[in-house]
Amino acid sequence: MRGVFGAGVATAFERNNFRKKIVAIYGASAGAMNGAYLLSGQIELGSSIYWENLPNGFVSYKNFIIGVWQRFQSRFIKNVVNENLRDPLDIDYLMNIVKKEKYLDVKKIISQEIPLNVKLFNLDTHEIEYLDARRPDILEILETAVSVFPYVHHVSTIDGKKYIDAAIMEIIGIDHLKKKHPKEKIIIVINRPPRKKLLFWAKNIIEGKFMEWMFHDSRFFKLHSCAEEILAKDLEIIKLDPNIILIAPDEDVLVRSRTTDKNSILQMYNLGIKAGGDALSKLL
Repeated sequence: MRGVFGAGVATAFERNNFRKKIVAIYGASAGAMNGAYLLSGQIELGSSIYWENLPNGFVSYKNFIIGVWQRFQSRFIKNVVNENLRDPLDIDYLMNIVKKEKYLDVKKIISQEIPLNVKLFNLDTHEIEYLDARRPDILEILETAVSVFPYVHHVSTIDGKKYIDAAIMEIIGIDHLKKKHPKEKIIIVINRPPRKKLLFWAKNIIEGKFMEWMFHDSRFFKLHSCAEEILAKDLEIIKLDPNIILIAPDEDVLVRSRTTDKNSILQMYNLGIKAGGDALSKLL
């Protein structure tokens, strides 16, 4: 739900006619969906999903409790088949909105020139990959990006490869971006305060342990537990590079990632608009 901050930043870009200056978009998790609505020219429509739709049926506290027990049970007591696993996030509900109620103009995205590079994690190679979503299966790629493990359990197969969302394991990945765009300005938008916090570290540890149980692979625990250290290194690189602009919310206005309070979500959106406008003023 904190992705609404990035949606606000993207709205500022659109209102300031900045889209035509963009060379490429790289998006992870909610950022991939925000980028898609920006490229389709529908960012304000897509942004409204956060406060008009998601508070009503996207997050389930009941399924969170049941899902935690099922994942624990499947690892230590008896296997729970995938069909019976409960997920705290209803991705089908979200995608139905994207496909029907607040229709994402995928044809416009595919036909325009700006790449939409979606960050995914390849389960076969354990490598992070960027897929350009300007292709017929764009909705499947976006669905994979917003399917945040371990809060969902469905694994997508794209081009014969198994993928899941990679955002939790690598929030920014600045080395890849600098290599791809060594002479261009890079704008980084993250939906949480950049300063390292114990809360985020603890959250990553717990998520990593559940990922280890779900995939029976201890490497997932290491990937998640190191996420804050990787982010800290990326932020140091960003701080020293005048070609990189970081846009992030202040700590005192951070909303919970699971919030369903519409006023808090709208506040975060408007703060994103302001932050995006301020960044463009400095940039331009």
